[in-house]
Amino acid sequence: MVIDLLRRIFGGKQDVAEYEKLRPGRVVAHGTIKGGEELVRSPLKSLTCVAFYYRAWYKAQARGKTVDRVVKEAEVYAPAFELAMEGGTLRVAPPKSRSFDAAEHRQLMGRFPGFQATEQLIRPGARVKLHGSVARDGDGFVLRLKQIDLPKDEGEEGGPYRRPEKRRKRRK
Repeated sequence: MVIDLLRRIFGGKQDVAEYEKLRPGRVVAHGTIKGGEELVRSPLKSLTCVAFYYRAWYKAQARGKTVDRVVKEAEVYAPAFELAMEGGTLRVAPPKSRSFDAAEHRQLMGRFPGFQATEQLIRPGARVKLHGSVARDGDGFVLRLKQIDLPKDEGEEGGPYRRPEKRRKRRK
């Protein structure tokens, strides 16, 4: 029992594709997204999805160079959804997110010259890897979501579905 507790706290992530192999602790769960009762609508493409990441920026001149000035970043999740795995379905508890809709996107478009925006969608039926921590919930399990990874062929850019790291450039 103590060993299991120490393994959950200090151990690495379990890489799991089968529901029967799930144990409480940090995990990377493989499966297919199933939408819940309520989905969110993306602001650019107006498609229903389980989650989306939105980024808006404009080009600006700074010290003789053109730079991207980020205006808005939004990571929005549906209130609840599930991951279909081999042998069962895992309930997913996404992080709390503020809503962002097409009206807010249109409002940003009119304010900045050279405005550009992109979004990355997670739609029901997408094959994904979910990073997070699994906990018991009654007879089953629930995953507290930290990050979603899309395979390269599913997403437009592929790779991790998370806010990009902000890096500062060195001055010369």
